[in-house]
Formats: sequence, structure tokens, C-alpha cells
Amino acid sequence: MAGTQRLSRGVVLISILLIVAVLSAVVYQMAGRHSLAVAQSQNALGYDQAIAYALGAETFARQALYQDFTESGPGIDTLQELWAQPLAPFEIDDAGFIEIQARDLNGCFNLNALNDTQNVQNLARFKTLLNNLSLPDTIADAWRDWVDSDELISGFGAEDSEYLLRANAHRTPNRLAGHVSELRLLYGMEREYLPVLMEHVCVLPTNTLSVNVNTATSHVLAAMNPKLSEGALQAFTQSPREYQNVNEATTEFPEFASAVDVLTVTSEYFEIQVYAQVGDSVAVLTSLLHRNPADGAITLIHRDMGKDFRSRFGVEVEEA
Repeated sequence: MAGTQRLSRGVVLISILLIVAVLSAVVYQMAGRHSLAVAQSQNALGYDQAIAYALGAETFARQALYQDFTESGPGIDTLQELWAQPLAPFEIDDAGFIEIQARDLNGCFNLNALNDTQNVQNLARFKTLLNNLSLPDTIADAWRDWVDSDELISGFGAEDSEYLLRANAHRTPNRLAGHVSELRLLYGMEREYLPVLMEHVCVLPTNTLSVNVNTATSHVLAAMNPKLSEGALQAFTQSPREYQNVNEATTEFPEFASAVDVLTVTSEYFEIQVYAQVGDSVAVLTSLLHRNPADGAITLIHRDMGKDFRSRFGVEVEEA
């Protein structure tokens, strides 16, 4: 009888221990899930805050561009104006920081200008740019076929008959490009060409080429005429440029005379890039803006949340 009681007490004790073990496991799982839920909520909140700050920075940049138009006047746009000055990263509520960058897209070569097949000069100018960058000028033919509206192969270009034979078969869009990243799909494009080329080209929602002599890079300006000295233009672009009209530029560089149809001293398209960090959450926003040359009104063309951001400011670390 006593043995039976001891056995019963042992079974009860083991049952209690099992129940405690199961409850401990359940509590552990609940605590873990709770911690994960809290962390996810914090990350989501931090990312939402970072996006909100990025959108606020975009609004600030839009206001700066509009203010430049209304206060400085629509006459000229230069790299000496406030909107073009590098803005050092600044803290936000002791929780993170923001960095804003502005790029004048009338200072680069609009690849969609090759959509206008009647303008053979733009094709020649793009080939000059490629040659000056030591890249094969056959890329120009391929890009023209990419954005033109027909299926006719131009020079060393390619149409659907080439792209459909690839492992990842696709067709040419035969319309204005929507993003400069389409270069990655181009026939004859090698990976190492991209970082060299993308610094000087852009994609705008127009097939018009309009280059601001006050903001363009030396390579873009040199592409306007193969007779232009790129070395002389490098020194030219490194000094402040504040031409009031294109005639002033052609007086200094007569070779510009053949490109007066595409040269200007004002800008309409701007790229605003924002890096916002809140805690461990980061949001990178790239916005394409159009400023109406008549009244300065700012229109958002599109936003991109997936573009890389490269800070213009380095951090110096003192050695111990």
C-alpha cells in the first residue's frame, strides 16, 4: 500500500514537472514572438519615419528650386546657385540624419534624344561622347534601335531579332526609355561600361536634347562637336560658369556654334536624392522633378526607392 502511494506521488511529481516544462516552453515561445513583434514594429516605425523625413526633404528641395526661380529669376541656372551647393548631412531629432543631393539633368546627355530619328546630329553627338569615354560607339546604334519606333536596324544596332535569341528573351521597347538602368539590357553593353557612362547620361521624358553650358560636364560639352578640346573643357568646367546666354559661350568656344540648337543657359529637369536614417532604418529616395520654365511650378515626374546613394562627404576617423 505504501509502495503504491509512493508510486502515485512520483507520477504526480513527474506530471507536474512535465506541465511546468511545457508551460516554460510556451512562455519562452511567447516571449520570443513578442520580442520579434516588438522589433518588427520598431523597424517598421523607423522605416516609416525615415520615409517621412525623405519626403519632407524632397519638399524642401522643391521649395528651394521654386525659390531659385522666383528670387534669382528664370534667366540662367548655374552651379553657384544655392540649390546646387552640397548640403552636409544634418541630424534629425537626435534619432538619425538626412543628406540631400541635387543634380541638374540638363547638364547630362538625354539618351531619349535618340528617339528622334530625324535628328542625326544627336546620334553623332552620342557617338562622340562614347569615343571620348573610350567606349565603343556601336552602343549609340544599339541605343537608337532601343528607343526608336521602328524595327529597322541602325548601323551596328539590334532589334527584336537579336534580343529574342537571348536566354532571357525580350523585345526592344521602341519608345522613350523610362529609366537609365535600361542600358543594362542593351546589345553590346558590358558591365564595366556602365559606371563610366552613367555619370554623363540621363533619361528624361522628352526626345529633346537640351544641354546647359553652365552646368554640363566636360565630357557632355565635348560631345557637342568632335573638334572641341576635352582638355580645355575640363579646365573650363572646373571654374565658375555664369553665361547669361549661349552667345557668350560660343564667343569663348566657337566650336559650340554648331550646337546652338541644343545649348541653353537654363535648366528644367532636376534629380533630387535623399538619404534618411532613423536608428537602424534607412530610406533612399530619388525624385525626378520638372520645373516649368514659364512660371517655375515644380512637377514630380517619378520617385525611385531603389537607387544607390553615394555620399559626397567622407568621415575622417582619428587614429588612437
